[in-house]
Amino acid sequence: MRLFDPLHDFFHRRAAARLDALASDLQLVTQRSESPRGSFVFPGTDYLDDIEVGGHRVGHVDYGINPLGDRLYINMLEIVPAHQGQGIGLGVLWQLWRAHQVPIVPLYQYTSSDGFWYRARRRFAAAGAMLEDELRGVQELELEQQRWQHLVPEAEDKRLIREYWEWVAAEHAAVRPAGPGIP
Repeated sequence: MRLFDPLHDFFHRRAAARLDALASDLQLVTQRSESPRGSFVFPGTDYLDDIEVGGHRVGHVDYGINPLGDRLYINMLEIVPAHQGQGIGLGVLWQLWRAHQVPIVPLYQYTSSDGFWYRARRRFAAAGAMLEDELRGVQELELEQQRWQHLVPEAEDKRLIREYWEWVAAEHAAVRPAGPGIP
């Protein structure tokens, strides 16, 4: 054990307690949970949750969990303007962190939200949780998707086409003469 580990743990617990207090009044109500082919996290799951405080809808969060279960991607976190600046967005992220215990990665972070994500990363780091840098652009998203492409099931139509061409190749090889000079 390092010399400062107990002190470090104390501050992590203290920061986590503050985030717990922010998240305690929030409730995430799942409106949609699906895994459509073509979505960024396919064959993982996409979620659309309403954010409620005291039974009133104050925003929504659109996120997905990749099929490896090792990252949660925030596509959109939107809070009604009248409720912004109250820590609701941070509380939502903390609830998602507590529920899934995986790094949270924003997708296409808007410039106007840079301050929010900067503060959120600092608060999460203080609590021992992880908010990773945003993914932006097709190339970054495709690179990330390559981590789970081995889990993507082959579409039925593509499988049938592949099997047909494998059959054609096998038939063609069976009909081919044995060697040169044979008619």
